[in-house]
Amino acid sequence: MLVAAACWAISILGYAASAAPDEPQLSVAPIVGGGLVQWFWARHRSWPAGFAAGFAGAAVLFALVDTLRPELGRYVADALATGAAATVSVALLTLAGRVRERRHAAAR
Repeated sequence: MLVAAACWAISILGYAASAAPDEPQLSVAPIVGGGLVQWFWARHRSWPAGFAAGFAGAAVLFALVDTLRPELGRYVADALATGAAATVSVALLTLAGRVRERRHAAAR
């Protein structure tokens, strides 16, 4: 939960900072994604779960950006899409980790 909240905070603050000078080339998504990769590497290291979380997050990001931009504008849509994609990735990775822990506990 803390990781998802941090991703939302970085997303909102980053896009607010890039919207102030109206600099559309700056994107916070790589920063959030890089942070999630570091978290994955430090805590989880379940490669199937990591790949699934990465692909699901990317799919959510691109789908929401295309859907939300015409209605909300670039900065709001990108912030919401980045936060939602990070949340989906964290949730999927956490669920996969719990399933894996249960399997290991049942095998003992």
